[in-house]
Amino acid sequence: MERKLPKIMASAVIILTFSAPVFAQNTDKRISQKNLSENGQPSLITFSDKSTYKGTDYNTVFKEQLGLKDNQSFLKVRTESDREGFTHEKFQLYEQGIKVEFANYTLHSKEGKLVSMNGEFYAFNNVKTTPKLSSQDAFAKAIAYTGAKEYLWEKPEDAAAMDYEKPKGELVLLPDMEEQGQDRKSDKVRLAYKFDIYATNPLSRGDLYIDAETGNVLFYNATIKHLGGHSHGGKLESAKAKQEEASNAKVAIVSANAATRYSGTQTIQTTLSGSSYILSDGTRGNGIQTYNSARTATYPTTNFTDADNNWTAAEYNNTNKDNGALDAHWGAEMTYDYWSAVHGRNSYDNAGARIRSYVHYNLVAAGYPNNNNAFWNGSVMTYGDGTGTGGFDILTALDVAGHEIGHAVCTYTANLAYQKESGAMNEGFSDIWGACIEYRAAPTKSTWLVGEDIERRTGHLALRSMSNPKSEGQPDTYGGTNWVSQSCTPTSSNDYCGVHTNSGVLNHWFYILSVGKSGTNDIGSTYNVTGITIDKAAKIAYRLESVYLTANSTYANARTSGIQSAIDLYGAGSAEVIATTNAFYAVGIGAAYVGSNDTVAPTAPASLAASGTTGTTTNLSWTASTDNVAVTGYDIYQGTTLKGSSTTTSYTVTGLTALTAYSFSVKAKDAAGNVSAASNTVNVTTTSAGLAYCTSQGNSTADERIGKVVFGTINNTSTGTAGYENYTSISTNATRGTAYTITITPSWTSTVYSEGYAVFIDYNQDGDFADSGETVWTKATSTATSASGTITIPATATLGTTRLRVSMKYNGVPTSCESFSYGQVEDYSINITASGAIVNEELVAGLIETNENSEFLLYPNPVANDLNVSFLNNKGYTFRITNVLGQQISNGELSESPIDVSQLSTGIYLIELNNGAKRIVKKFAKK
Repeated sequence: MERKLPKIMASAVIILTFSAPVFAQNTDKRISQKNLSENGQPSLITFSDKSTYKGTDYNTVFKEQLGLKDNQSFLKVRTESDREGFTHEKFQLYEQGIKVEFANYTLHSKEGKLVSMNGEFYAFNNVKTTPKLSSQDAFAKAIAYTGAKEYLWEKPEDAAAMDYEKPKGELVLLPDMEEQGQDRKSDKVRLAYKFDIYATNPLSRGDLYIDAETGNVLFYNATIKHLGGHSHGGKLESAKAKQEEASNAKVAIVSANAATRYSGTQTIQTTLSGSSYILSDGTRGNGIQTYNSARTATYPTTNFTDADNNWTAAEYNNTNKDNGALDAHWGAEMTYDYWSAVHGRNSYDNAGARIRSYVHYNLVAAGYPNNNNAFWNGSVMTYGDGTGTGGFDILTALDVAGHEIGHAVCTYTANLAYQKESGAMNEGFSDIWGACIEYRAAPTKSTWLVGEDIERRTGHLALRSMSNPKSEGQPDTYGGTNWVSQSCTPTSSNDYCGVHTNSGVLNHWFYILSVGKSGTNDIGSTYNVTGITIDKAAKIAYRLESVYLTANSTYANARTSGIQSAIDLYGAGSAEVIATTNAFYAVGIGAAYVGSNDTVAPTAPASLAASGTTGTTTNLSWTASTDNVAVTGYDIYQGTTLKGSSTTTSYTVTGLTALTAYSFSVKAKDAAGNVSAASNTVNVTTTSAGLAYCTSQGNSTADERIGKVVFGTINNTSTGTAGYENYTSISTNATRGTAYTITITPSWTSTVYSEGYAVFIDYNQDGDFADSGETVWTKATSTATSASGTITIPATATLGTTRLRVSMKYNGVPTSCESFSYGQVEDYSINITASGAIVNEELVAGLIETNENSEFLLYPNPVANDLNVSFLNNKGYTFRITNVLGQQISNGELSESPIDVSQLSTGIYLIELNNGAKRIVKKFAKK
């Protein structure tokens, strides 16, 4: 049954747009920067050299910077120091002695001086701290909501192994984020009971919050992640586990060769227990041990054993997939080593916590539909066997182990709430750590694919791709393709608002930061990021997660804190800070880096082209520019006049005049104000006002479409896959009375189908193909690989540019305005020109070219730019230039200077001279 939760916990720190972070107006000279959360409270404060705060001044700091009240207090919960010389002291907020959930603040000091502070803080008044419900009544509400058949406390042996007890309920104050907006005066909190509910059938574990006044369910924070999702958490080890550890310490720990399922033969640590060797390593922290659940939904202490400590493929590569246990054991060891050697972290809790793995766990018996899952259940690693073909192989691959144990690291650091953006980053960090561990321990593997070793589904390389998230259905841009909207209520069925999907944004940020990339993202931002190596990127990511992020952080917070992490590690203005900033920009989060020393202009935009020109608009598109930092936008020029700006590589020009010639160019710009050289210039002439051609299209091009069209100088290989393609920016000249060959090449996906063809030209330029002779060529259905015919332009065709329509239809000859099931329609432009001299031809109603004597000269004709008019007595004449439709293009007083016609498009025009007593009409051609 679907369970929906009220929107009690939205993101605690939200920046509505990513153009810039939200800053407070700062009058305190001790502060260099103050970032505000969505509720108007400080989320990050950095202090200037003028600050006299010490790390020990936390009571004063909290009162002065956060406005801490007398009935509130911050209690220190953790102190850690890092290799950079920083001390990080984490505090938990209490109101009248009751913990305020998620309200943590951390002070960062160096050499005793307070450098910065960050976290989540909530301002509230008139808080009720006396519950109406007893903890027993609230627990009954929690059980009714969960609705499980069985709970872990009903299985004492497994509960003891997990050091889990039946929850009594912790009374907390839970922030209510339904009312959002930075202008609100205070936050709301609800008195609630918090229960760690561990159900075993169907399997689930998470913190469930029950309103202590009403009994309503307020929020659920998953510990186990269901169905392709993953879980996080961490608990103290059981007394039984500690006894086992002490017992194991008395026996021999030795190295062994293990023929793993996915990573070849590797060296592992085992323990001699009695006369057999078991998968137990006492050399790392408080130990690493791998158990056999034997395809039950339980956590027994059944060991994998070997008589001679040579764990060979002949023994373990069996139908039971027992060699997967060797991967799990080695993977846990490599995960421990990574955290210890690279980040100086002693196991996932930084206190040497023992890592226990259970292989062959039966997820079906625990209520899952199949065994295609692995998870951290809050205490131990749990691996399903997979289903093989169509699903996954046993899920003990190295990066899967690194991913799942990474969730435990998250619990002991940022503790990112498992929903929406914070949940997506929870998943993203686990993918990052899986990739880093794989890169360090098995560099020949595909670092940027997640779970490639276990993938057995057709059409998939892996569960996820960090280098190309879209290939596995994830977004690579915040809010871009595949992004799951966050205006949802988190439930298990919607993956808590897409945590496994939206994690692709953080994954891709880390990939770009590591190896670099250039391109244009889904929101049109053009970027060029120089990678800083996976090792440096990992240090920034770890500092971001372990030092700065808090439970309800958003991607916007990650950007602010990620940049601060890079500054801490490598210094302000460093290449690492620039890359971190621009990698976030590349995935659609925030602005590009702006440096005072950036004087390099972007490259010029290329391949500027116009399409879909109407009487008032035209569509411009171009190839993206590149920049040493990032391209932030483009300026569009009409001649030398700025017409508009765009952040993408396209722009629609509006407000144009019908039958008028225009020229456009584009320049790129970056955040430092550098501007590129201009692109190529594109010339367009708008069509007659009011022309609107009928629609025609194929409803599907899945099986067949137009592959190529050749007519005159049109030679277009069609790559578009829509049922209608507008190629009116592609044109050819066609002379009256001349015959031309048209060739249409069909394209089939696989099966060859019978196709019919038709071509239409609007000869009289009235906006339709309904007039006699405008269906210019047809061909009956055929399976031939090309279709060719002859089209003769009639002498009566109106001169100038008009529409050419090419149509291909399955199993029938198409008409000009038809929508049909299968096939494609493409529109092109054709410029009809005259053949030879035309004398006394009525070109336009009321205008007939006059035969003037030799004393009248009109030259050059054809003309490119300057048209000269000369005759004996040209005093008092005005001129008017019209097209062949009789529409005026320009006019003025005739003078000794030439008439500028450079803006006219190619075609035939009339010039009319008039002095009131005499009128002369002459035709000229524009090149």
